[in-house]
Amino acid sequence: MHIWRLKWNLPHLLFGLYLHIIIIVASVSLACSDKVPEQLATVMNCSKHERHTRNYDYMEGGDVRIRRLFSGTQWFLTIDDSGNISGTQDPKNCYSILEIRTVSEGGVLAIKGVKSQYYISMNRTGMLRGKKEYSDSCNFKEVFLENFYSAYSSAKWTKQNGTEMFIALSRNGKPLRGRRTRKEHPSSHFLPRECKEDDKHLD
Repeated sequence: MHIWRLKWNLPHLLFGLYLHIIIIVASVSLACSDKVPEQLATVMNCSKHERHTRNYDYMEGGDVRIRRLFSGTQWFLTIDDSGNISGTQDPKNCYSILEIRTVSEGGVLAIKGVKSQYYISMNRTGMLRGKKEYSDSCNFKEVFLENFYSAYSSAKWTKQNGTEMFIALSRNGKPLRGRRTRKEHPSSHFLPRECKEDDKHLD
């Protein structure tokens, strides 16, 4: 009787194991299939991060960009042959072509006119002026804003209350003293625009 029961239960036992294996495999498959969108999202996020890193590599290693800075007040930032800083609405003005070079980590950079060879600098009172020789007063921190513009604050000087002073152009295209600037104001917002290849090489 005991042997008969073993023979009788063995097929049922094998069938039960078979069903159990099928259930385990199905569960694993479902789990994997459930993770596919997450994995795809992770891959997409990684690729986005890689693109972001490539877009902002210049913040880490002394890269150089040739750009025009178009302000939120609708002016292109210029530095002329006398070191004067102002705005122009002429998109082809050669003094608006700027070299933006990273000088240290953390988004600290120097901005120089390609035509005039003057650096933008800011003094203790927040006044903007051009300088032929680079110094730490020419260092600015680039801040990326939510509206896709950038703001440039002095890396050396701040207001008396410790808040930042920014490069800014008024609605009349005049440079504003840093003490009158705020990061939230359109006058301090700039959109870096790429230059054509023939614009980058000036005589």
